[in-house]
Amino acid sequence: MKKHNPKTTLSIDPISSLKDKQESYEIIYADPRDEEIHLKFLQKAQISAHMARWFLDHEYNQLIWSDGIFEIFELDAKKYGASYFNFIQIVHPDDRHLKNQAQEDLQKTLNPIEINYRLLFNDGRIKWINEICNTDFDQDGHPIRSYGTIQDITKYKLTEENFRQKEERFKSLIESIPSGIVICQDNKLAFVNPAGRMLLQGNTQLKLKGINISKIVFQKSKNKFLKKIKSATYGQIEPIFEEKLIRLDETYFDAEITLTKTTFQSSPAVQIIFNDITKRKNTEEALRKSEEKFRMLAVNLSENEIRLKDLIVTKDKFFSIIAHDLRSPFNSIIGFLDLLINQYEDFDDSEKKEFLKVIENNANNTLKLLENLLEWAKAQTGKVLFQPNKQKLLPAIENLVETMNPALNLKRLTLNYSIPENLEIYADTNMLTTILQNLLSNAIKYSNPGEIISINATLNDNMLEVIVSDTGTGISEEVKKKLFRIDEHVSLAGTANEKGSGLGLILCKDFIERHKGTIWVESEQGLGSRFVFRIPQQN
Repeated sequence: MKKHNPKTTLSIDPISSLKDKQESYEIIYADPRDEEIHLKFLQKAQISAHMARWFLDHEYNQLIWSDGIFEIFELDAKKYGASYFNFIQIVHPDDRHLKNQAQEDLQKTLNPIEINYRLLFNDGRIKWINEICNTDFDQDGHPIRSYGTIQDITKYKLTEENFRQKEERFKSLIESIPSGIVICQDNKLAFVNPAGRMLLQGNTQLKLKGINISKIVFQKSKNKFLKKIKSATYGQIEPIFEEKLIRLDETYFDAEITLTKTTFQSSPAVQIIFNDITKRKNTEEALRKSEEKFRMLAVNLSENEIRLKDLIVTKDKFFSIIAHDLRSPFNSIIGFLDLLINQYEDFDDSEKKEFLKVIENNANNTLKLLENLLEWAKAQTGKVLFQPNKQKLLPAIENLVETMNPALNLKRLTLNYSIPENLEIYADTNMLTTILQNLLSNAIKYSNPGEIISINATLNDNMLEVIVSDTGTGISEEVKKKLFRIDEHVSLAGTANEKGSGLGLILCKDFIERHKGTIWVESEQGLGSRFVFRIPQQN
């Protein structure tokens, strides 16, 4: 092969290449080495029919371009020769340093070099080029020949750029969407968007990527949740469902979840979209409670209307009873006083004393009736304060005995009480006194002289039970049904002809129910009575 202009060399200096226009290199005639050179060039470059090629023989300082290079560079092969100057002029100014550096590296590296750069044409068009080149060296390390392939990859770059832009838009959408998005592969979190990180990290900075999906699901829901993940992996459509999810700071929230089969990094995956619906759930619960409250209010209003009507009738009956019971003792008191005033001289001292005792008894009974009436009126109008406190029961019983001793002694009655010294009761002191006093007064009234009255108390299952029992006249079944009822008139004379209105037991029932307790009577006529009440012991 003959070389043309043997004194000219190929410059790879980018500055000198622009200043010195080099001669184009071309084959003048072939010699036996020509076929060998081309064969080796094709084998080394591994070029395909779609690639242009170049070859530089350092020994002969000869540069060869294939026709494809002229086509890619849009140069007229007849007008322009194969020269580095012609080549570098078309390379985009911002990318010339890449090509120049590659040319320099070809002089000293044994490894293939691959670069991507742009071509810039006069009309502003740009082409993207992929170039792969290499150099053969002799035993002394001097370059013998360089060769390479170039390929127009503009379409690929445009597609890549279009894909990148779409990927950026998709990434921007994923990152801006307010819903949490998780990609799950092999039951592990492979991707979590910012909203998902905010929802799942809580107050921690722990990483979510790579953790098992079971870490964010309650233990009792784990198996069911993993089954849904598996079904979605096989393409089964799972309906939207609600589940409680756990944050990494161990707080939790209600979530609405959608599962969809997808592909992530070329592998099957499940996309989990979830939203925090805790506020919505709380609102729904509050609305449900409000609806229930208004429903109950409507029911209560209806019930209260009926209760109010009954109460009006009951009070009318009650005040009618009270008027009768108050009138009778006053008539008796007035009658005996009239006898004493007008016929004082006609009675001896014993008769006068007997009249005074009757007057005293009637006055005491009337006073007791008025006290009960006042207490009941206060209770009905809400003026009785309910102030329960923990106290020992025994001192309350002992104070009661001291108060009731005159009435007990008058009938020669024996009162036995067995109360543990450390037994405590949680109750309103004033109400407890009223309850015990009325029950004991009732027992005294219906006991025969010389009989025994007992008070016992026990604590079982956090319920204090108090029993006041007597061996007196007892109560018939008919009368028992009327006790504790304000709309029934129960006024039975005692064994000493004591009068009563039944209001004391009604007060007892009201006060005990204020303590969330209950009261009842166990009795048979002629066999005495047992009045029992229970009060829960809770502070």
